[in-house]
Amino acid sequence: MTLLLLMLAMPVHAAAMSDDSLCNLAGLYLALLDQGRGEEAWQQMSEITRLLIDQDRWLNQQQAIRSAYGSCLSREFYRIDHRQSYNLSPDGHYVVVQDKSRFQNKQDTMETAVLDCHMGPDCSIRA
Repeated sequence: MTLLLLMLAMPVHAAAMSDDSLCNLAGLYLALLDQGRGEEAWQQMSEITRLLIDQDRWLNQQQAIRSAYGSCLSREFYRIDHRQSYNLSPDGHYVVVQDKSRFQNKQDTMETAVLDCHMGPDCSIRA
């Protein structure tokens, strides 16, 4: 089961970053959600994601998921994948980072963060 699918708008230079650094970047974004900093997380999402998803609806959805699942107990890297296309997005460069996660009320789930790198050399988080 996938808990989250996020497109993040954090600027990064994907070609110059190692997979470890890209995974850390995705982890920083997930930490914002863990800390209840949804507004900040929303601002870091890619422009295309913010155009496709209503902010209030997204914030309510994240709050509902976090309330139901409880606090994050552990998050372990599962895999990273570089892609040339992604659903509802123009062709480009996307980095998909997946973690196996355990929450207080959900023992086994997969979190997915997608780094959108199609705008030149910089990436943004895209869901």
